[in-house]
Amino acid sequence: MARRWAALLAVVGLVAAALGLAAPAQAGTRQLKVATYNIYLGADLAPLALAQTPQELVARAGIAYDQVVATDFPSRARAISRLVRNERPEVIGLQEVALWKKGPLGGPLHTTYDFLDILLRELRRAGLHYRAAAVDTTGTTTLPISATEQASFTNRDAILVQDGLPVTNAQSHLYAAKLVITTPFGVTFTFPRGWSAVDVALKGKPARVRVATTHLQPGVPAIRNAQGQELYAALAQSPYPVTALGDFNALPTEATGPYGTFTTGGYDDAWRTIHGPGDGFTAIQDPDLRNLPSKLSSRIDYVFYQPAHLSAVSARLIGDKVRDRTPTGLWPSDHAGLVVRLRLQ
Repeated sequence: MARRWAALLAVVGLVAAALGLAAPAQAGTRQLKVATYNIYLGADLAPLALAQTPQELVARAGIAYDQVVATDFPSRARAISRLVRNERPEVIGLQEVALWKKGPLGGPLHTTYDFLDILLRELRRAGLHYRAAAVDTTGTTTLPISATEQASFTNRDAILVQDGLPVTNAQSHLYAAKLVITTPFGVTFTFPRGWSAVDVALKGKPARVRVATTHLQPGVPAIRNAQGQELYAALAQSPYPVTALGDFNALPTEATGPYGTFTTGGYDDAWRTIHGPGDGFTAIQDPDLRNLPSKLSSRIDYVFYQPAHLSAVSARLIGDKVRDRTPTGLWPSDHAGLVVRLRLQ
């Protein structure tokens, strides 16, 4: 009888493998499934910094806000919730979790798109229950978008955890290194960046893992590199094994950037461990999210982990396939997400 059961279980395992089904975690194993996803703030804000006059700045701000409306985060959140439902990570690091407000020029603003609330609501509708365990708010910018209206954008990163998963020591911090831009007509904008972390207790186990997420400065390598070094130094103080995940805005080939800081400093790159150095592209689709085919052609989103304490079991992309788009043809984000299963050694 025991041999027959063993044979039956072996057959079931072979069928599951043939169908591409993930085997459930064995009782007693110490595993944690994490994901990182830059969910896209909804518009390309880079043209704002190129405005030559106040009038041009207002016009460009209006175009950006119209793009936020057109990229329809409620619809994209439904697509993202379906992707999350398929993978069910215990912890999700999110970047560009935007908060948009609008109102009359000189008057009060009201919320038009709160990406965090919208996504949590869509996850609940998909039968999933997550909570925001940590949120870092990296600043708010308010600009006129027409002769009669103004809008504000608040940039945030967040860590979502499944309900019932014990977490402690939620923390959020801003980097000392930050981008400061002054327009040709004398207006100065400051763009801070930050990171968040939580200590997660593995289900049914006393062991904990520190999970951190960040979104480093794009376009200015010196600032990005300094932020990466700040994060690395801060996580070195952790009493628990660490996984650092997020949008690092750095290619694997940039040895002096954040990738090199982490991979030469005691961390492994989960995608590279599982799949080797090729593919795994996470960036970047067109700002209107309507391009076909996909334009994902670079890898800048990572799950780093400390191989002295953790091992990568699996790594896969989400939101990178044409079937993942919304019914109206929008990509869920201008990035793909990355889901990684880790095992505590």
